[in-house]
Amino acid sequence: MKVGKIGMRTIKTALAVSLTIFISQVFNLKSPFFAGIAAIIAMQSSVSESFSMAKNRMLSTILGAVIALSFSLIAPENPFFIAIGIIIIIYLCNIFDWKKSIQLSTMVFLSIILNYEEGSRVNYALYRTLDTFIGLVIGTLINYFILPPNIEDKMKISIKNMYSQVKDMLERIIWKEEYIELEGLRQDIVDIEKKYNILKKEIKLNLYKMDDYLNFQHIFDLFENTYNHISIICSIEKSPYIDDKNRRTLEKLFNKKAPLNNREYGDELDLVYNYHLNKILENLSLIDSIL
Repeated sequence: MKVGKIGMRTIKTALAVSLTIFISQVFNLKSPFFAGIAAIIAMQSSVSESFSMAKNRMLSTILGAVIALSFSLIAPENPFFIAIGIIIIIYLCNIFDWKKSIQLSTMVFLSIILNYEEGSRVNYALYRTLDTFIGLVIGTLINYFILPPNIEDKMKISIKNMYSQVKDMLERIIWKEEYIELEGLRQDIVDIEKKYNILKKEIKLNLYKMDDYLNFQHIFDLFENTYNHISIICSIEKSPYIDDKNRRTLEKLFNKKAPLNNREYGDELDLVYNYHLNKILENLSLIDSIL
């Protein structure tokens, strides 16, 4: 069994929950359970996700509470109306794009509508909303102020890995004349795009500099462009003729002799091949200089 180290997110989650429970006890909150759950939910892999998650969870909690109070006036504890209420909550959460908040919203709904003490549902709903709010706020603030997740470092690691991957693919195409599957590269670009979009949100929170964002934007565009050129090269089935310019660049990039041409230059496909190969090499050079 492999034993890994305890991550910072794990430690911060434990701290958020313990602090939330402590505050719940100090202020004698009715249900620290909901506050603790909310603190766990708020501890996301990025600060911007924590803010977004906290906002959506808070709104969905209010939604669940309002619907529960409305239905409790009509037919409290009625299984049929409870089912209708669940359907309405799920439907509205989907409309408002609160899909990840559906479980919490329905939990709040059930906890309120199944509260058997007559006349206490309004207070109970307010307590549940307050508990959730406190947990979300504490979890989000801890994630923001205590060693916030470093999306920039994750981006750099992903970019360096992709740079190496593209070089490896190009080496296999040129020197080994192998057929390359591009699905893995396409998925890596999608993953980098997700991190890039998170980084854009983090910049709005002043966690990173605008210069970092612009550099990543440029690199992301270069990878997209490189993928398109590699796709075209891979679609050319015959053995290519590599012109002198691309040959010199390849030898400099890979620090080894480029394969010898086995035929004369002049085919139209050779022109197409060398054009796209040149663009790939230019992009790799630009990415390397930015890194």
